[in-house]
Amino acid sequence: MKLILLLFIFFLTGCATKYMLPGNRFMTPESQGGALTSQVEFQQAKATRLYNNVSNSSSNGVDYEPLTRSGFLFSTSLLDPIDIFWSHVGGGNSLLGIKYQFLGTSRLSKGTGHKMAISAGFGSNEHKTVDQISFELAGKEYQLLYGYRFNEMFLIYSNFSYATYNFKGDIVSSDPAINSLKLNNESSLKSLLSGIEFSIMPFTAKVEIGYQLISTTNSKGYSNFVYGYSLGFSF
Repeated sequence: MKLILLLFIFFLTGCATKYMLPGNRFMTPESQGGALTSQVEFQQAKATRLYNNVSNSSSNGVDYEPLTRSGFLFSTSLLDPIDIFWSHVGGGNSLLGIKYQFLGTSRLSKGTGHKMAISAGFGSNEHKTVDQISFELAGKEYQLLYGYRFNEMFLIYSNFSYATYNFKGDIVSSDPAINSLKLNNESSLKSLLSGIEFSIMPFTAKVEIGYQLISTTNSKGYSNFVYGYSLGFSF
């Protein structure tokens, strides 16, 4: 009976204190170009779910689980070299950000050659679960992007990104061992991604692979190969 109770508590707290970190990003160095030129992409890609280990009135770091999630990326141009974007991975944070292309021509210009850009995204979500665990997940992500367009149909690109995600949670439970326990983890992600984009306007398709390193407070480091694809439409 005691073992069943412990397993129940572990299941309750483990599932309630899980959160999602993104893997693939599908961000290229090309801005959309012009003013209010837009693109939306639907993605199927790798992500990592983190579980807080809660026992004996303390948090014992996290466990990692790789999995596949759906997501989207919406981009629209403010000026020819500047985009704003909204990205989301299912079960994770939404990030709003800005991208600035400082080398090469925009997507709308259809120019070939080298392209480079930088981007920054920020987002914070608050949650409260049915078992009275409230938490906030705040993320910051920075990307350095490089690509080379061979022609109107074919672009290769690479992406180095650095991100931090802060998890802060409070547990309300009838179990005095974990009631009022505060959880506070910070995860940092370093990702190196490469992809290919095929375009037949207004449609695009991307295939992306990469390698990701994750480190989290009071936890072992974690690394993972990530891969996925996206389908997009420009308008």
